[in-house]
Amino acid sequence: MIGYGPCNRLPASESARMFLPMTLSLRTAVLVASLLLGCSVAQADADPLPVSPFRARFEVYGSGIPIGEAVMTLAATGPGTYQMRSEVRPNALATLLVSGQIDEQVRGEIRAEVIRPTHYERRMETSKKKQTVQLQFDWAANRLEARDNEAHASLPLTPGVLDPLSLNLRVMADLRRGHLADQYSLADETEIKSYQINNEGEETLDTSLGKLRAVRISQSKPGKTRITRFWFAPDLQYLPVRIAQHKDGKELLRMEIRALDR
Repeated sequence: MIGYGPCNRLPASESARMFLPMTLSLRTAVLVASLLLGCSVAQADADPLPVSPFRARFEVYGSGIPIGEAVMTLAATGPGTYQMRSEVRPNALATLLVSGQIDEQVRGEIRAEVIRPTHYERRMETSKKKQTVQLQFDWAANRLEARDNEAHASLPLTPGVLDPLSLNLRVMADLRRGHLADQYSLADETEIKSYQINNEGEETLDTSLGKLRAVRISQSKPGKTRITRFWFAPDLQYLPVRIAQHKDGKELLRMEIRALDR
């Protein structure tokens, strides 16, 4: 996951960005598209997924009031390849004030325990804004082709750069290995930015799945006051079970896990 606007741009858009910020988007965001790899290559160097495939459903809150639902999924699409998806929808109450949705998906590959996205797409549509973000990762040429609606950028691609959804997967994998990095590089829209990651320790949460131990991780951009916190549950292979975004000490949005299928 994890990289992931004000209320008049649809509260759900903030929740998507939390996934990616990494961003549950969760900055969010979500993953699309398809890049097929040659079978001989995929089978030769393929790695299994760092965590088991899952489908997790979250309740989204704004100012303590339920405003929508987010669904995040991870699936293996072949030897050493994966797909993640994220969908954010406002609930019936929220649609009285705003309308819109956010869909994200990404496809990628895993080689020697390294997560490498190949194609990411996010589509956001609200009464105020329509946005399509596409990221094409060309690891052979070390180039990233990024599009944000009509804007386009061709950027140098260095090892470790992730999209908003794959960032969640990378953090889960790093926590399982016990090697969480201090900083991650995230590609979104037409830029590559660095996000600082801090391990703030463990706590126990009351969730719809029962009491869960959780490692609290905070994510922020240098010089910014917006902070996103994630609670990853070790007993669920470090799946995020709560995500909260704050700015200037005030909670903007929160996501709480409601159901999990594996």
